Amino acid sequence: MASVRTSFSAQQHGFRFVNRFALLPSRTISLPGIGSIDLSSVVVGLCGGMSFAALDYFRAGKPAPSQDTIPEVGTALHTYLVQRQLRSFQNLQPGILPLPAIVWFIEWTLAPNSTVEGLTARQEAPKLRRKLDQGEPAVLGLIRSNALDRLHENHQVVAAGYDLDEMQEQLTIHVYDPNHPGMEPEINVNLRGSDEGILPNQSTGEPLRGFFVINYTPRKSGLPAA
Repeated sequence: MASVRTSFSAQQHGFRFVNRFALLPSRTISLPGIGSIDLSSVVVGLCGGMSFAALDYFRAGKPAPSQDTIPEVGTALHTYLVQRQLRSFQNLQPGILPLPAIVWFIEWTLAPNSTVEGLTARQEAPKLRRKLDQGEPAVLGLIRSNALDRLHENHQVVAAGYDLDEMQEQLTIHVYDPNHPGMEPEINVNLRGSDEGILPNQSTGEPLRGFFVINYTPRKSGLPAA
């Protein structure tokens, strides 16, 4: 059994309030090959902003704000989370043709389960393990939906460590989930590639089709005071 933990802790470095925000204000962005998209139609909550921001504070060696109530619109923290939410969608994903993460969410949502599971097992799980092996927490894009009108059901979390049962090829990922403050849910996938697929699941019960590693870049200044 291989066991890897970074120094990021969901209990210590995650926000204490739950990801339960009103819809984002209307904000249109232009995506290559897709055109314009209004983010208010695809975003419910600020899971990406909370994941990016938690890592921002962690990487800066600063404590995250200790408040346990949802930041109000117009406060410095709420504005910061919205900015980081937008960045989590706009950061380019590496590849032959770099594309924003939101495009990956759209493409993976529309892809069949076999494609999502194959990419998760063969491409993204090894990428995630390499980051965690180097002590780097990583933001994961969780694919839960299979329809564009439910794109908002997809999610973002921070992976902080993993356990791997080499014999069973069972990977257990320990995450900070903005929907579950104070907890450290687990994501489980079987990498064996059996006829049953990788059987992805999250310990808190939400549906899961697969995941990809989101290209995170830290913001080193302008963090709201704790």
